[in-house]
Amino acid sequence: MKLRSVTIILAVPLALLTTSCGSKPSGTAWGVGAFKTNGEQIYFTSTSKRGTSISFTGGPHSGMMMMQGRLACVSCHGTDGQGGVHRMHMEIMNAPDIRWSALVKDHESESHDEASSDEEHHAGDHVYDFNDFKMAVVQGIHHEGKRLNSDMPRWQMSDDDLNDLIAYLKSLP
Repeated sequence: MKLRSVTIILAVPLALLTTSCGSKPSGTAWGVGAFKTNGEQIYFTSTSKRGTSISFTGGPHSGMMMMQGRLACVSCHGTDGQGGVHRMHMEIMNAPDIRWSALVKDHESESHDEASSDEEHHAGDHVYDFNDFKMAVVQGIHHEGKRLNSDMPRWQMSDDDLNDLIAYLKSLP
């Protein structure tokens, strides 16, 4: 009786381990319908529901993550878009907050620092927009014209996919 109890106790966890490990593909495995929007899917997987190409140059060494997952926005900026300091490929990186509210706020504070109320030039009049975002994501250039850190990949994707990504970033609290 004791031997049978021990066998059952050991067999159940072993069966769960072997079936769960053997049935899933390696890497980040998202189920069908896991993402509500195309922008969310792009953020988490660097793939588009449209089937359009999304690729990158630069960034972390190989572009592949542990367990053969793909590099995506979430890899550096986190599930909430708030970024932070983390280690990737034995390198310490500081990814900025890319929620749309943070990008706009960052742009406004920089613009207000540059312009005084008596100047004719009102840098604060420009609102962070699609073109600023595209310049950062595609060309790696900050809206002030400075190059972004080389840790930031230069992503190539359609304007429609960029707009979907922006819509997702706008949805983050």
